Amino acid sequence: MYISTLKITGYKNSREKSMLMLNKGLNVLVGENGSGKTTIINALRLALKEHEFSYMNISEDDFYRSLDKKYLAPEMRIDLTFDSLSPDEKVTFLTWCDAEFKAQLHLEVSSNPNRKGYYKKDVWGGSSKSSAFEEETFDCIDCIYLPPLRDAEEKLVNGKKSRLAQLLRKQYGDEKDELVKSVEDFNKQITNNVESKYNQIEVAKSNINMKLEETLGQRFGQTINLQFSESTFNKIVESIKMVFFPGIKQKDPEKFRDIATNSLGYNNLLYIATVFAELELLKENNMMTVLLIEEPEAHLHPQLQIKFIKHLEEITEKSENLQVIVTTHSPVLASSIDIDRLIHVTQQEGKIDTISVKNIDLGNSRRYINRWMDVTKSTLLFSKGVILVEGISEAMIIPSFAKIVLAKYNKNALSSAKSMLPNSLEEAGISTINISGINFKHFLKLFANCDSSVGEEHLPIYCSGITDNDPPKEEIIVDDKDGKSVTKKVEVYPKRSDTPLGENSAITLISEIESSKWGRLFVSPLKTFEYDLLMEGNISVMAKVLQNAWPSDKGSVSSTCKVIVDSKDEYADDNAQVEDAKYIFEHIESKELGKGIYAQELTYYLETEMRNIENNNDLEDLDKLIKISDLFKVPNYISRAILWSCGGVEIDE
Repeated sequence: MYISTLKITGYKNSREKSMLMLNKGLNVLVGENGSGKTTIINALRLALKEHEFSYMNISEDDFYRSLDKKYLAPEMRIDLTFDSLSPDEKVTFLTWCDAEFKAQLHLEVSSNPNRKGYYKKDVWGGSSKSSAFEEETFDCIDCIYLPPLRDAEEKLVNGKKSRLAQLLRKQYGDEKDELVKSVEDFNKQITNNVESKYNQIEVAKSNINMKLEETLGQRFGQTINLQFSESTFNKIVESIKMVFFPGIKQKDPEKFRDIATNSLGYNNLLYIATVFAELELLKENNMMTVLLIEEPEAHLHPQLQIKFIKHLEEITEKSENLQVIVTTHSPVLASSIDIDRLIHVTQQEGKIDTISVKNIDLGNSRRYINRWMDVTKSTLLFSKGVILVEGISEAMIIPSFAKIVLAKYNKNALSSAKSMLPNSLEEAGISTINISGINFKHFLKLFANCDSSVGEEHLPIYCSGITDNDPPKEEIIVDDKDGKSVTKKVEVYPKRSDTPLGENSAITLISEIESSKWGRLFVSPLKTFEYDLLMEGNISVMAKVLQNAWPSDKGSVSSTCKVIVDSKDEYADDNAQVEDAKYIFEHIESKELGKGIYAQELTYYLETEMRNIENNNDLEDLDKLIKISDLFKVPNYISRAILWSCGGVEIDE
């Protein structure tokens, strides 16, 4: 038995009906801040009557209210559907079941409080509000909640709210009489000063009673006794505290320390381990346990995060009656589990949108993505937009190009009084992800149908891919060393007026991807990323960067670059432009430098120039945008990719 569907209406940030499909076992909710992950967790707490944190008290803030405060939801409603009931569960939850023996649980609360300020809650099971409902059925479901930024130390020390006390209550069950009797006997020994072992306590008790009699007299006076604890079971377990040792299998009680001296991260793990111990007891006594965990990564370094989420995977696979729902902002956690356990959460126009990666048609790419969804690539799950690139060079320099493209866009928007975009990918919440090659057909299936995928569900994130045209090498006839004519393949260097047909297999995906709502793929028109940058009119700038980056003891490159820089991209014909572009391109790709180092140097140059412009207080905002947009001529296909990732903005060729 597990929760298969959650529907939320009128609650928190969900005006319209928001529906979440959950998986059996472990579910990990990912998405940016404000997407609705906490709303989902709290809705489950409400419906399942989780009350450790007193969340059963409804307030006015729990009802959806529009941003302009003109609309308040007349009611909130939370609906749960439980699937895969065993024969015993069908009997137990019979009054909750529909005709298909799926259990239904409903909570409805009107936004009109009564005269005392309380909100009336209607709870029912099954499809009809008037059907018989047994409140005791809730006893068969245990809901445990671990909040974000929890004070683990507070929950582990002795007291009424102690998680340890809760564990011990469940551990003892009905077998608590022996513990109570032992404490009672110990208290009686103290009270009666057995064998005169407690004379100092007896003297203190007598002195207090004597002062009470002197102060209040015999008529108004009282009598006190001294003991270590009350003899009720609850008071006993609430008095037990946890201590720790920084290692495993330690048995010497003298070496254990107070948890106040432990780190925040390890205290969090002690707290969670106590909850896991509680789960071991519940799996025998309850038909279903729901564990809700918010941001388990708090105070945990990456290796502990991985160990923790792997353990959650393991215990949910072994437990038939345990369902775990986790929220996280950690790419480490998101990349450490099977992608089928991930549920992407976004806020969409008054409702919470959720997409289970399990339901996306990834075809034969599912295993590939599962294998390659590392910490870097998993950041796409938390982004507002994504740019996929072929290699590290593009990944380094695209954010700088984006500042230039956005400056140009915002310059035009400012001049025409239109809405402006953020000034950088960071401000826009966009991730640039290196997919290490041309494997766009795998990753783009998350956002669009391509390469035989036909599903209707995709991540609602604007994603653009940037790839090379990769025209085939040209075959030419040359003489070998013996004077015989042979065919040789050589690189081609197209002119701007050329339209070479590329061999890049990703190009075949473009038309299919363009029919989607969220995905686009943009291809360089000529050759490759670096060559197309040169041919766009940036030969002089790129030669200057090459001149500064080239090793000083490596030939006459510096002097050649100086001549090219001085030409200022003014050429008599296309052939002359191609010759200079070819020279720079070949040296960028040479073993003496390499594309990665060159991209780093070009990025540094552009960022330095932009910083100088931004820090120039003599310039108006519009003048700054103009100067930044004129720093470098970003090719149209790259500009389109950047703007598409910023919310699906499209521009003409």
